[in-house]
Amino acid sequence: MSIETLQLKIENQQNIIKQLTNENEEMYQQFSHLMIRNNKLLKRIDDLQGIIDDLHIRIEELQLINGNMLKLNDKIRSGKENSMTDPDYLLKVNDDSEKINDELKNKIEFNNVFTHWKNYPQQDARNEPNLRKQAQMLIHLHRHKALRAADLFAKTGVGGVTGARYVATLKKFGLINFTGARKKGQYEMTQKGIDFLEKASHEPVHMEEVAPSPTLSSSFQHNFPVIEQPGIPIKGTVIDILASSFNQSDL
Repeated sequence: MSIETLQLKIENQQNIIKQLTNENEEMYQQFSHLMIRNNKLLKRIDDLQGIIDDLHIRIEELQLINGNMLKLNDKIRSGKENSMTDPDYLLKVNDDSEKINDELKNKIEFNNVFTHWKNYPQQDARNEPNLRKQAQMLIHLHRHKALRAADLFAKTGVGGVTGARYVATLKKFGLINFTGARKKGQYEMTQKGIDFLEKASHEPVHMEEVAPSPTLSSSFQHNFPVIEQPGIPIKGTVIDILASSFNQSDL
């Protein structure tokens, strides 16, 4: 085989290598572009999931309000046979009103604690049911000062293994601690946890203003920033996110 033939083969192989290198660079650029698009789509999925979660919470609040209004209406209609000036009847209506106000207050408090816990610094968990159970644990411990593990898990409605995992997370963030012997000890709030609960519980709820029932306290009126469209009132930021989602120029 002559030298010229070998040189020709070498040149051909170099050309093939150069072509393959160019193709590899093009494939890598396409891969990078697809990764960017994938990250954008994942971010949009997270935004839409957050919107769905907000809507579920608001639907629950509206269902609770509607159910309470129906109960009050039924009791008022059934009580028409009684004298509206009867002290016992008026006392009963007032007690029902206070119970409903307490339910609304507890619902608002839970939503505030849940929202703050979900957005807590370095809180990377996004499992809604788990976060709700942990928020319930914080509220129970704050109300009862201290609870044994079995009592805390029973009030929250979780099993021993699952409950232990939840409290381990809360202990990791320094919101609760365990004192006493292993079997007879109790979980209690730390000062950091108490400050977190008090701050979250007193945070104002941004909801649409709903006209209260005549028997409901005006201190529990809801305040939603509404959008002038029929249906369920939702946050203004929801529409902003939806409007900016799935822009054709990004795909």
